Amino acid sequence: MELRQVRYFLAVAEHLHFGRAAQSLHVTQPPLSRQIAALEQELGVMLFERHSRAVRLTAAGQSFVDQARALVGGLDQAVRGAQASARGERGELRIGFTSMAAWALLPGLLKRYCDHYPQVQVNLNEVLPRDLNALVYAGEVDLALSIPTAEPTELAYHPLAQEPLCLALPSDHRLANEEVIALARLADEPFIGFPRATAPALYEAIIACCAQAGFEPRVRMRTHLQQTIVNLVAAGLGWALVPESISRLALPGVSFKRVSSSPLITYGACWVAGNRHPCLLSFLALAGLPVNGLEQRFDKV
Repeated sequence: MELRQVRYFLAVAEHLHFGRAAQSLHVTQPPLSRQIAALEQELGVMLFERHSRAVRLTAAGQSFVDQARALVGGLDQAVRGAQASARGERGELRIGFTSMAAWALLPGLLKRYCDHYPQVQVNLNEVLPRDLNALVYAGEVDLALSIPTAEPTELAYHPLAQEPLCLALPSDHRLANEEVIALARLADEPFIGFPRATAPALYEAIIACCAQAGFEPRVRMRTHLQQTIVNLVAAGLGWALVPESISRLALPGVSFKRVSSSPLITYGACWVAGNRHPCLLSFLALAGLPVNGLEQRFDKV
């Protein structure tokens, strides 16, 4: 039995007329009649009662028509699903990200992507910056959103957004009422930071910002997450430099202030160069990122 025969049968069953069925299928009537006859021979039953002016379904034909419609409908749905998956409109996209990207970059991108591709299942994995590249390289996530690091050249990278650093101060700090603060005024006060290995690019930017102000920060304690750093500031344990988007946290006990001079922190996407996963390609295209080998490599960042 051929699928074409089933489709021909359904057309005749709908029109109950071989001529009109042939027209709807864009074939001539003789090939249609031959295929219906071959289908009946294959099944061993008569599907139609043929009269000079009318065609009617037999009991066997009526029984067959419902199952045939389900068969063809299911196959058509499977074909559409496969084509949608190939276009990146259906499937799964695994995104790794850092807490910093969650504030600065992820929500807007994710909203646009989910609006355009509602049938794609997006799975999120929040990790430290130092761990993201390994996840991408190992294939555990399809895409990472974070600040760049100088790691494996097999990973492609493209910048997406930039933002300055801002100062996080306890709300009762002597400088909390000023709008813009020169960092040199905090040179002798305790600083809350994070280990360099956690996010090397951000660490270097903070150290460079302090060096430009003429001092090295007096580190009181270190932790990994920016939210934790801000909470420690709220407890009055010191001051910190954090990406400006963290100020959206609006945590009681913390005042976020502009600094007189700040480097820009770059956020971007990285993925395995040459990965042709359709959902990844649809995400890259929607984000305006290159998908044809034009991406930068980490060793050039």
